[in-house]
Amino acid sequence: MVDATQATSGGAVMPEGIQPHDRATITHDEFLTLLMTELENQDPLAPMQSQEMAAQLAQFASLERLYSIDEQLGESLDVDLVMNQAINNTMAASLIGREVVAVGDSAVLKGGQANLHFTLEDPAAEVTITILDEAGQVVRTIRSNNLLGGEQVVAWDGTDNSGRSTSDGVYRFTITASDGDGNTVNAVTTASGIITGVNYETGIAILQVGDLEFPMGNVISIRKPEG
Repeated sequence: MVDATQATSGGAVMPEGIQPHDRATITHDEFLTLLMTELENQDPLAPMQSQEMAAQLAQFASLERLYSIDEQLGESLDVDLVMNQAINNTMAASLIGREVVAVGDSAVLKGGQANLHFTLEDPAAEVTITILDEAGQVVRTIRSNNLLGGEQVVAWDGTDNSGRSTSDGVYRFTITASDGDGNTVNAVTTASGIITGVNYETGIAILQVGDLEFPMGNVISIRKPEG
């Protein structure tokens, strides 16, 4: 950007659409238009002073260099982004068959069995797991006592609070936990399973774990399956 006051010194005619009082700077294209307008409208009997002309040409040369650097930097950043996405996507495809632990609040009930994964920041005296269906209705509430901090897995037999079997499918669950003094213990719901495939959405790799999907940004750990 160029100082509009300096660019219009010497009483030159201002091109239409460029007003110096509108803003303190003008753009690359506006500066070029202004320079050409000055040359076209100056009095042949009283041409622009050579010092002033040289100063404006120097300004324009500097602006051209900055404009070029800006374009090259933008192109470089675009190339880096594409390369990083390509590397991430290639790595994601190589993870098929690995076991993943990722942040998520969903669990798949299949054949009357589901494992609910979560992580406790500290040991908890009381933990309440609330399981909800697709409509957000509470299906089952499970309570556990005296759990250590760290990764936890609680099995759900697929029955609701009345003891009736529920249909297979994807369910959500929430965790509330407290210590022996009644203070809240932070808990993060997670999901774990074998990566069965990879989808790509707008260039971002999405890991498939059975019926569940996790963006790469939600992944906590990836490891070889036990056994």
